[in-house]
Amino acid sequence: MSDDESAESEAVDTDWQQLWHRLHESLGRKWTFHVLRLLSERDVGFNEMKRELDGITAKTLSRRLRELRCRGFVERHVEATPPSTRYSLTEQGHTFVGALRELESLVTVVGCDDSRRDACAVVTRERPTTAVAAGECC
Repeated sequence: MSDDESAESEAVDTDWQQLWHRLHESLGRKWTFHVLRLLSERDVGFNEMKRELDGITAKTLSRRLRELRCRGFVERHVEATPPSTRYSLTEQGHTFVGALRELESLVTVVGCDDSRRDACAVVTRERPTTAVAAGECC
C-alpha cells in the first residue's frame, strides 16, 4: 500500500468516527428523540408538545426545538390569525425519524430486577439473547 493509499484509508477510518461523534453530540441530548418521535406522528404546537412530553421543561423543549431546526430536522410555522406556532418535521427529519422508527420495531428494552437496574438495561429482540444478556449485565 502506498503512502497516499494509507493516508486515505486512515482518513476514511477517522471520518466515520467523527461522523458518529457529531451525530451523538447533536442528537444524544435528553429529550431530542422524544421530540422527533412526537413530531413523526403529527404537527404539534409548543404547549401541546410540553404537555405530551411529561417532565420536559419549557426551557429544554425550546432548546431542543431550536437545535433540531438548526440541524434541518424540524421547521417552525407561525400563523397570524389566530396567533399560533406549530412545529413539524422537514423532509430530512421524516427520513431520519423513519430510520429510528424501524429500529424501534427491532428492539425490546428489558430492565434489571436488582439494585443496579438504573445502570443496566438490555436492548435486544430475541428472548434467548435477552436472558443471557440480562444474566450477564444485571
